[in-house]
Amino acid sequence: MQNDDLFKDYHRFSDFRENPYYKTTLFENENLLVGLNCLMPGQDMQRHAHDVQTRFYVTLQGSGEAWVGDQHTTVEPGTVIWVPAENLHKVLNTGTENMVLLVGIAPAHAD
Repeated sequence: MQNDDLFKDYHRFSDFRENPYYKTTLFENENLLVGLNCLMPGQDMQRHAHDVQTRFYVTLQGSGEAWVGDQHTTVEPGTVIWVPAENLHKVLNTGTENMVLLVGIAPAHAD
């Protein structure tokens, strides 16, 4: 394996777009996908659920609001969001700066 296959600086992969928000994959195998979701101020990941995939989001930059099921919290750098399979979830960038979320998804692909 090459060094780029094992180590990445997420800043080099962050990008921001009007609609839809920007998503990219950093690493992936059959078990786990690790990527970024990048939201500009006011953008959101609309409320949705995944049948078999569990996800986590780590707020790397920016601030906002997150919902998982019927629970809600404010998020800022360092906040980790856990989303078990079948749970509705949403993240909204309510701040004035771009938001970057590190995302982990297991399994990497749903059947």
